[in-house]
Amino acid sequence: MRTKTLLLCAVAVATAFSPAKSEAQSITATLDVVDPGLSVNGTVDGSFYQDWASGVLDFTTFQAFCVEPLQGINYGETVVYQIQNPATLNNSDSVARLVGGYLASGRTNEDAAAVQWAIWEVILDSNPTESLTSGVVNISPSGSATAALAQTYLANIGTYTPATLTYLKNSTRQDVVTWQAIPEPGTMGLAAFSALLLLRRRR
Repeated sequence: MRTKTLLLCAVAVATAFSPAKSEAQSITATLDVVDPGLSVNGTVDGSFYQDWASGVLDFTTFQAFCVEPLQGINYGETVVYQIQNPATLNNSDSVARLVGGYLASGRTNEDAAAVQWAIWEVILDSNPTESLTSGVVNISPSGSATAALAQTYLANIGTYTPATLTYLKNSTRQDVVTWQAIPEPGTMGLAAFSALLLLRRRR
C-alpha cells in the first residue's frame, strides 16, 4: 500500500512541476492509414489535379486531419512532431469548427473526406468566398458528392461548436491537427524518474 502511495505522490509531483505544452515539446507518431482514404480528384494549388486519399489520418495513438497537403507522408512512416499553439495555424477557429462539425456528424466516409477538403479550403485559399469550385482548392467534378458535402460544411461553419485541437508540425512532412489527447513525454518521464527515486529511498 505504501508503494502505491509513493507512486501516486510521484505522479502528483511530476504533474505539479511539469511545464505547460510549448513549441519545444515533441511527440513521435506513426501513420497507419487514411480512413477511409476516399479517392477524390482535385487540386490544392489551383493547377495540378490528382487523386487524393481523403479522410481521417489514423496514427497509432490518435486521429487527425491534415493541414499541410503540399508535404508528403507515407503509411507506416514515423514522424517527430513539434507541438504548436493551435492559434498559430491559419484560420484556426474555422478549422476547429469544421472538426467540431465532423465530430457531431455521423462520421461517415463521405463526412471524413468532405471535412478534410473543407479544412484545406479554409487554410490554403485566400479567397474570401469559401468555395471548392473556384480559387486554389478545387474538387473535380464540382458536382461530386464529396464536393457538395464539403460545401455544406463550409456554408454551416458558424453553427458548429469548435473542437479543442492540438496542432502538430514537422518541417518536411504533413502537419496535422488532432482533437484527441496527446501523451506528454516530459510529464510521464518526470513521473517515472520521481517514482524511481522514491522507491530507491524507501529501500
